Amino acid sequence: MAEEKKEADGNAAKSVGGIVPWIVVGILSAGAGSVVPMLLPAQETKEEKSQAASPSHELPREEETVYVPFGEPGKDQQVVVNLNEGRMTRYLRVAITLQIPKSQEEEFRKKLEKKKAQLRNWLLSEISDKELDEIRGAAGQNRLRRTIREHFNSVLFPDGFEHIYDVLFEDFNVQ
Repeated sequence: MAEEKKEADGNAAKSVGGIVPWIVVGILSAGAGSVVPMLLPAQETKEEKSQAASPSHELPREEETVYVPFGEPGKDQQVVVNLNEGRMTRYLRVAITLQIPKSQEEEFRKKLEKKKAQLRNWLLSEISDKELDEIRGAAGQNRLRRTIREHFNSVLFPDGFEHIYDVLFEDFNVQ
């Protein structure tokens, strides 16, 4: 019995002696993991770099831009879409105007005319996926404007530069 007790005490001491170094290593690793990022120089994320390079965040003076309506000239320039509601009784009527650089107006109008059907189809699909709560208020409208601007820029200008500075709602009626 006495030998068994000594053996059990020896095994307990060995197991405790085996755990302590692992605990110390874990604590040191956690400490180093929290200190090392503070010592490294800050790196810009991909999104921050694109925002810094993007002209859309640095709007030019008013006289250097022009506003181009999105729609058929001479016709109704509004888009009417049923919202994603249970009984489809709600709809959104919206008229969009795009703010672009004055120097690119002619080129922009040509590109817009070529891709108008594709952009209108996307716009109808995008808005019809929205619920009333998603477009309610200034925050909802700003999210929608940003989504439209990003998509229109990617379709019209696949080079990655944002030529559309802003999307303006001339009419925004939910009924």
